[in-house]
Order: sequence, then structure tokens, then C-alpha cells
Amino acid sequence: MEAVLFLIIVVMQNAAVFLDNLGVFFLAKNHQSSKLAGIFAKKNQIDFLSRGFLFFTPPLLGYLLTHDALDTLLKIFVCSSIITLLVTFFQSTWLLKNLKYHFQLALSAKKFFIILFGLSIYAIYLYVPFYLNILAYFYKDQSLWLVQLSPALTVITSMFVVYYMDPRIAKFIDSKDRNKTPSVIYEMIVMRISGRIFILAIALFMYFQYAHYSA
Repeated sequence: MEAVLFLIIVVMQNAAVFLDNLGVFFLAKNHQSSKLAGIFAKKNQIDFLSRGFLFFTPPLLGYLLTHDALDTLLKIFVCSSIITLLVTFFQSTWLLKNLKYHFQLALSAKKFFIILFGLSIYAIYLYVPFYLNILAYFYKDQSLWLVQLSPALTVITSMFVVYYMDPRIAKFIDSKDRNKTPSVIYEMIVMRISGRIFILAIALFMYFQYAHYSA
């Protein structure tokens, strides 16, 4: 049973990540299209599918939690975070290839701190259920309300994406400048890839630190 859950969770979680990347990457890829309204509608449909896959993950993680399967949960976390990093890397490469951009990012102090904050957000964004279920394992008396924090924390981390990154990408798309600077695209890629590297580092740390607790 755990092997089946392992596969299902990894597939659904990374389908959510793939679609989340695809939504904004698809929008950026078609920034010169004359049918932007249709493209925005398509992005919203992709985002809807991404959230659909993501909503199925928490109850399955909760099932593992209630069966004290911390070791399995941590293995899923590590495996999923590896795939998430690879998926994001290859999608980012695909985007740059389609845009015909050569990656280059000039860092100022302000931009550095924004990217640092952004990668921290992407290290949490879409992976909140994993963190909360692992935390709930160690605080079983508080587990019922801890896992219920998932929607709230997802909303908080999504605010950075929705109110900061998306408007900047929209501004880039709306610009009529033929030689518009794609720095926001580079920043987005750096944040997403760095954030997913951070997720992997957290997953590996948790696995080597806590896997023996359920042994």
C-alpha cells in the first residue's frame, strides 16, 4: 500500500509543480502574441489543474502520518524534491530556448535580496503539506490544527507570486518596447530553481536527521 501511495503522491505533486511552472512559462513564452486574452485564459486553466493535483496530496500525506509512516513520508519528500528540481530546470531551459534568450542576470544589492526572499518563498510554495505533516508527526497532540494550516500558508506564500512576480511579468508582456529587458524572466527562473534546490536540501536534511524515528 505504501509503495502505491509513494508513486501516487510523487506523480501528483510533480504534476502540480510542472503545471504551476507551465502556466507562467507559457505566458512568458507567448509575450509577443496578439491573442493575449486567450493566453491568459489558458494560463488560468493550467493553474486550475495545478491546484487540483496539489489538493489531493495533503490527505494522502495525512494517511501516512496516521499510520506512523514517517520514513516513507520522508522518502517521498526526497524523491519528489529531486524530480521537482529536474522538472523546473528542464522547463526553464525550454523557456529560454523558445524565447531565444541567453541567461544573464546583473545583480544589484536590492535585486539580490529580492531573489533571496523569492527563493525562500519557492522553497515553501507548493510544499507546505509536506512540512506540516512532518511537523505534525513530532507534535501529535497538536497535529489536528497544524495540518489545517496548509491552505493559509499556501495563500501567504502565493501572495508573493500573485502580487509581485505575476504583475512584473504582466508589465514585461505589456511593454511595447521591441528591445525590452527580460530581467524579470531571469529572476523568476533563478528564484524557482534556487527554491527547488533549497527544498531538496531541506528534504535530505530531514531524511538523514529523522528517518530513524519511525524505524
